[in-house]
This record gives sequence, C-alpha cells and structure tokens, in this order.
Amino acid sequence: MGNANSLFYSEPLHIVRGEDVWLYDAEGKKYLDVYNNVAHVGHSNPHVVEAITRQAKALNTNTRYLHENIVDLAEKITKLMPGELSVCYFVCSGSEANDLALQIARTYTKKQGCLVSENAYHGNTTAVFQMSPEDFAPETRQEWVHTLPSPIKYQQTDQAEVNYLKDLSFAMDNLDDIGVGTAAVIFDSIFSSDGIFLPPSGYLKTIYGAVRASGGLTIADEVQSGFGRTGSYMWGFSHDGVVPDIVTLGKPMGNGYPIAAVVTTDEIAQTYNKEYGYFNTFGGNPVACAAGLAVLEIIKKDQLMKHAKSTGLYFYQELIKLAGKYELISDVRGCGLFLGVELIDPIGKEPATMKTAESVDLLSKNGILVGKTGPHSNVIKMRPPMTFNKQHADRVVEKLDEVLSSLF
Repeated sequence: MGNANSLFYSEPLHIVRGEDVWLYDAEGKKYLDVYNNVAHVGHSNPHVVEAITRQAKALNTNTRYLHENIVDLAEKITKLMPGELSVCYFVCSGSEANDLALQIARTYTKKQGCLVSENAYHGNTTAVFQMSPEDFAPETRQEWVHTLPSPIKYQQTDQAEVNYLKDLSFAMDNLDDIGVGTAAVIFDSIFSSDGIFLPPSGYLKTIYGAVRASGGLTIADEVQSGFGRTGSYMWGFSHDGVVPDIVTLGKPMGNGYPIAAVVTTDEIAQTYNKEYGYFNTFGGNPVACAAGLAVLEIIKKDQLMKHAKSTGLYFYQELIKLAGKYELISDVRGCGLFLGVELIDPIGKEPATMKTAESVDLLSKNGILVGKTGPHSNVIKMRPPMTFNKQHADRVVEKLDEVLSSLF
C-alpha cells in the first residue's frame, strides 16, 4: 500500500469489528466512534444486516432490470424531498453523485463553470476533485472553478448580504469573462470542510436566487449532512428554507454498503436524459437498495432525527461548558449530531493546528475516535452514528477534558 492511503492517526488502527457506536481493534480494544457517519444507524445494525443478507440470497445483479427495491427506495427518497425534486438516479458513492450532478447541470444550462466554497470537498473523481479546494493549492485550480469566501466570514460583519453578493457577482463575472459561465453553485449544507457551521440566515436563499437569475443551477451536497443528522430537518439545506435544483446523497445512505443518489426535478432530468441518459452497473443494485430501505426504516422507527436534535443539543451544551474551562477552545458550533470544536492559540490567536492534531491522536489512544477539519485543520470534527446518546457524549467530554489538560 505504501503511502497511497491516508490514515487518520499517528498510530494506525486495525479495526476488525463494529457494534452500534463502538469499534474494536485486533487486540480487542474498544473505541467510541464519534466520527464515522457512514454507519448512520449504528455499526452492524441487525435490521440492515438482515435486509442485505436476505436480498443477497435472492438476487444481486446490475440495474438493467426492473426490481421492487429500486422503485421503492426512489419513491421513499423523493417523498422526503421538498418541491419538485422527483427524479432519483442511483450511484455508488458521494463522489459519483457530485460528478453526475455536475454533468446534469452542464447539460441543462449549456455552461461549464462551477462555484464552490473556498475550502470545499466534494469528492475525488477528476471533475469533482477540481471542485474540492480543500485538497489542492489555489494556484493549481482549474479556471472553470471559482471559489467563494466561507460564509462564516460574513457572520461578524455589517451588511453581510451586500458583501457576499459582491463576492458572488465577482466570481460569476469572472466565469463569464473566460467564456464558461456559471453552470452551478454547490455547497455542502453544513460547510464541513470549511469548519462546520450553518451559514448565516438567508445566505443560501440569496445565493440561490442570484445564481438562478444568471441561468445557473443550485446543488445541495447532502453526502455528510443528510438523513436527519442535523436534527431539525431531514436535509441540511432546509435550515435556510431553500429548495435546490439538485441534491446529492451518499455516505450514510446504506449504513456502510455502497450506495448514493442524485435527486432532481423532472424538467432537468428530461433534458439530461434526452442528450445523454445514465447507466451505472452497481448503482442502485437490489442489495444496495435493500440496505437503503432498511436505513430509512430505522430512522423513522427509532425517531433518530428527533434523537439527533436532543442529544446533539445536550452534547453541544456540555462542550460549551468545557470551553469555559479552556481558552484554547475558541468556538463550539454545528447542529444536531454534527459538531465542531475550534482550537485557537490563546496567546498568539492563531489556529492551533498542532494542538488539534495532538488532541485527535490522544483521544484515539484514550478510546475516542474523532477527526479534524477546517482550512487550518484546527477544528475537532464530531459526527457519530445517530444512535450516539447522552452517556456517550459525557464520555467524550470527559476524555477531551483530560486530553486538553495534558497539553499544558
């Protein structure tokens, strides 16, 4: 494998088993998983495992054929969508979903340019990698991609709307000047790679309106924030009361079984299908759709969205209390079970990038798995399985307290 695969911790973990919010390594050590949103309804959820097993015993093939699971899952997902979002394409990953969304937007608008936030991550295909400035130096950015300042930069300013409309106008004018125009704007609804936060109220409405007025489409990347994770709504974009033209889904959709989706309107889909159409050998296969259906059933039956809201609020409040104890914690933010703890050097007021990395490593050694994010990698990223409860939150806060105290 060499250096081809990026690992999170200085001492790589050899995980061999998972159960609910817990992961176990080859030596039997137990870890509380506070990062892995792929296992949306808990690792090895029995209902999902049974659904996958039952369908695998009956049939798994490509998607050239009719199958009830495919139709059922598409109908259930589109019923959860607002407005006219009624057509569902199944793919295998969030990267594929965002790649297809870009293809659809370009076909519909006859334009090529794309707007993204300045530290966005949308995947690793050739196209969407270029839409992921988190992963490359600014000077290597392709000219058809233009970045917008992170919305958090407007939260502490007067005339925020005037300022971000000015930045948006500059970006779209730039794309027009080089002859590509604006095909779409795409945002991760909780701006995870930009530092984890909901944008200022009205931000998405204003940006969406301006992009549509120019002939472009709006894409909501719900690969990380979707399926009730933010607590109050099934989809993160709903926090600002908007309805995108295209929605992409991924990571948690199959609880670890590869499945993702693109949802759009019939009008947009018809335009794309007339010119190209779409086929994906494994996207939406019967077993993948069985997993997706089981995940939706668990979310509804166990009221996991409501649980994410109440547990997330409790977790947030406990982290705020901890922030009062350490000047190193400059902010706690996020929504539901998607939270970030930002660390800033209290003396130099610079991002505490090294201390964040140390904290993440020490937490893993203490049986707590988290990640890090943000432009300076100084935000501790927490997005556990949706079955995470208040006792688990207490354990995280206790261990984070111990780790932070050890750094001084």
